[in-house]
Amino acid sequence: MEKKIIKIKFVDFWAHWNKENNFLINCLKEKYNVEFSDNPDYIFFSNFNPKFDHMKYNNSVKIFYTQENICPDFNYADYAIGFDNINFEDRYLNYPIYYIPERYKDKWDLMLKKHLNINESMAKREFCSFVVSNKNGDLIRETFFLKLCEYKKVDSGGRYLNNIDNDTPPPNKFVKNKLEFDSKHKFSICFENSSHPGYTTEKIIEAFAAKTIPIYWGDPNICKMFNPKSFINVNDFKKLEDAIEKIKEIDNDDTLYLKYLKEPALLTSNNYNQKQKELQHFLYNIFDQPVDKAKRRNMVFWGAEYHNRYKEMKNAYLFLYPYFYIKHLIIRVYKKFK
Repeated sequence: MEKKIIKIKFVDFWAHWNKENNFLINCLKEKYNVEFSDNPDYIFFSNFNPKFDHMKYNNSVKIFYTQENICPDFNYADYAIGFDNINFEDRYLNYPIYYIPERYKDKWDLMLKKHLNINESMAKREFCSFVVSNKNGDLIRETFFLKLCEYKKVDSGGRYLNNIDNDTPPPNKFVKNKLEFDSKHKFSICFENSSHPGYTTEKIIEAFAAKTIPIYWGDPNICKMFNPKSFINVNDFKKLEDAIEKIKEIDNDDTLYLKYLKEPALLTSNNYNQKQKELQHFLYNIFDQPVDKAKRRNMVFWGAEYHNRYKEMKNAYLFLYPYFYIKHLIIRVYKKFK
């Protein structure tokens, strides 16, 4: 049977997004003939373009996708894929980025086996790793890093707060293989950029894959999926100092440290394959329907008015954008030289 042809377009994604090879396209190609079009029936859009190009395609079926801590707005999206644990008929799929096959399947497999083949030498590794490139996260991350460094040096191999071989100029001083770097350490700081229920990224997966003990902060519901006996959940402590005292205790007790390593990372069995099936079901439900039937947004009366107001705000923002950009640039330069 000949595959159905679907015409799609990606808009408002980040610069290095590969439209030809990503988990969405790879899933769709299993069932459909995918055509990239400037006159698409369906668009996937994200949150990285200040010009909001997705507004040009209001006649298309619109599917929002984010890898950031952003709740979808279903007044502009027919469907959405994100971090939030919400149910909205057939319009939403919870699909954290650590389920993306081409990026994290190998680390997921390592995580599932992380509690096997534990030996005493692992308790003799270097103290703690920290690899961060984005300095715009919650201030708690930097505060915790500096406080923990008062106890022992934390090896920071990313672009942010880098303290590895200061005589080596960038970019050679930055860690190129995070898994290898983390695996040399007993602990790994893996704080999210922000805290929100459901917002869990690849950070804790990578730490488990390296057979370290993750020191985690972020999703307050993290222990619904991950085994609390296998990592240090900073959310559980009233003060950062209390979490650091717990780290000290584990660091100075090899038996206790190895006990943490021997705990499986997940509370439940492997749900990775189940998530891939959910992704298929979600997408196929959209694309199996006729285009007009697949639309879910309200574009009548208040729905249309909502869109029009958004367009007006967008146009005002674009008019003032050069001013905001120059102001932001001046502030960044000032802070750097200060």
